[in-house]
Amino acid sequence: MKTEIITLDITDYQKCSNIWNIERQSELADKFYNELLTGNRTTYIYTIDNEFVGEISLVKEMNDSDYTIPNQRIYVSRLIVKYEYRRQGIGRKLVDFITEKAKLQGYTEMSIGVDLDNYPALKLYMEAGFDRVIYIGEDEQGKYLKLLKEI
Repeated sequence: MKTEIITLDITDYQKCSNIWNIERQSELADKFYNELLTGNRTTYIYTIDNEFVGEISLVKEMNDSDYTIPNQRIYVSRLIVKYEYRRQGIGRKLVDFITEKAKLQGYTEMSIGVDLDNYPALKLYMEAGFDRVIYIGEDEQGKYLKLLKEI
């Protein structure tokens, strides 16, 4: 079994539908695609034998200083692992991978948003060093936190 983390080539974007339902979430998919086109988003894919099973992105600008500050703070977006591959350490590998990517790009902080009722994600992010709550809020999907990690 060959595993690797690759940078998503925009021509392979539709392959992400193996991980999440792009058709059902078409508005979000279009937003992400446009961010990839402009260079604001870089997405990394966890593959097993060339199958897309997980993804995570770094976003440079979110128009929200809790999430992004130019050349200082970068936003971690869309950590998702295909259901049948969860609880195997893939999410943590992706977070560790992008932490190194962000450091190499000169960032000193990473932010992330997480739903308050998403306990597995909260546990993962806290263990990965997202240990500072910078905002508690609520939107149409419920209560959420904005977390910060110094790198």
